Amino acid sequence: MRISNFLVFILFFCTVSCNLVNDSPERIFQLIGLNANKIPSNYERVFKELRLQKENGSLNVPTEDGKSMKKANCVEFVKYFYGATFKEDLKKIKKLNPDKNAEEIVKAGLDLFEYADQIQTKDFPIIAKMIDDGKSAEDIDAAARNLDNTKGIEIDKKHQKVMDLLLPYADKNGVEYKRF
Repeated sequence: MRISNFLVFILFFCTVSCNLVNDSPERIFQLIGLNANKIPSNYERVFKELRLQKENGSLNVPTEDGKSMKKANCVEFVKYFYGATFKEDLKKIKKLNPDKNAEEIVKAGLDLFEYADQIQTKDFPIIAKMIDDGKSAEDIDAAARNLDNTKGIEIDKKHQKVMDLLLPYADKNGVEYKRF
């Protein structure tokens, strides 16, 4: 009986102590700052490149077994390559245990990544379908430009907020990074 009580105590202690250990500034910077680089800065360019890939016949996605590639239309390509871009990042960010100084960074990071995920899972397939349906380049460019001029502006604001919080935090905590 004493051994089982001791094991319960050890498990409880491990659980509590794991929750007391904050993630390092480096980990927070990597998950939020570096992964933010995956967010496209120009949606019109993304869809011009996608149109070119379709014209060249180079849109491919993995087969169901993952052992080879198969031809894809734009919607399939976008859903596969853009639909899950931020899913793992979001899971990891939600699991972060920041110190008080990084709580607002994590909150702003979640807001940024959730918004970017929404754009890529909801808006990208709509424009990709326009390409698949043979809409004119002007119509597709206009839709992508509209995305840039609405949600793109909002994503830029959210990205800037994250960087305005993250970079001083990184500097204060000795996290090395390069700006481009």
